[in-house]
This record gives sequence, structure tokens and C-alpha cells, in this order.
Amino acid sequence: MNFYEIIIGLIVLLVALPVFFLGAPFLPSYRKANEINFQNLFELLRKLGVKKFIDLGSGDGRVVKEFAKAGFESYGIEINPLLVWWSVLKIKRHSLNAKIKWGNFWQTDLSSFDAIFFFQCESTNKILVRKFKKELKSGAIIISAHFPLEGLEYIKKEGFFLIYRI
Repeated sequence: MNFYEIIIGLIVLLVALPVFFLGAPFLPSYRKANEINFQNLFELLRKLGVKKFIDLGSGDGRVVKEFAKAGFESYGIEINPLLVWWSVLKIKRHSLNAKIKWGNFWQTDLSSFDAIFFFQCESTNKILVRKFKKELKSGAIIISAHFPLEGLEYIKKEGFFLIYRI
């Protein structure tokens, strides 16, 4: 093994190990609150009767926090324990009525939620649509960041969030 192979191996280990132990890599659904007009989104969701919201793969909790500030019953589920800890601290610091749970959203029952938010890749979205059709009640709202969903009723695009209904 030469020097370059050792260096590349170490780099792969340094990148792969944190992902293995801490969960999926974190990629925020937006960087600044002014990138999306949340007020328009919230008004639409209120008109559609949304009260209880969950973010699948909630990361650092920024979306859960925005929904809680707007008065929605807000939840997040995140597999990365460090991001769960960080989210909980931010929510407590702002005294928001929101909850972040450490867990796997594939094993989470979504039937009690009116609205689901997520930022996943297209291949994951195809599998999520099957889960949504099986678990969500008719009329539930689904918000996908960036990537379209096949087989669901498209409602509207708000910024880079695509809004659907079951």
C-alpha cells in the first residue's frame, strides 16, 4: 500500500464513520428564513385544515421551529442523535411548543398527522409515497422540498416546497 492509498483510506474513514455512527448526513432544506415565504405556506395549510405537523428527518429543527412559531402542533423525527440534541436545545431556547424525537421515520406511524414535511432524494420519495398512501388519512398534506412526488394530487409550489394531498 502506498502513501496515497493510505491517505485516501483515512479520508474515507473520517467521512464514513461519522455518518455510520451519527445517522444520515445533514443537508438543510433551506439556509435562511427569507428564502421561503413561510406566511403564504402557513396560510394555505390553515385553509386546508392542518393542525398537526411532522418533519421527517428534521435535522437541526429549523422547519419544526418555523411551524411551531406559526402555532402548528409541531413534531420532528431525526436519526442523528447530535442533531436531535441541537434541535431540542434550540426549541427550548425559544420556548416553543414542539417536540423532536430520536428515531427512524420509516418506523414512525404517520396516521395522526395532518401534514408531513421532508427533504429526501427522488428514489426515497418513491418509497415514501407508498408509505404515505398506506398510513395517512385522506386529505393529509405532504410538503416535499425540491423533489416531485408521483401519484399524489399536486396542489401548489411555494418557493422550492412542493405541496401535495393524499
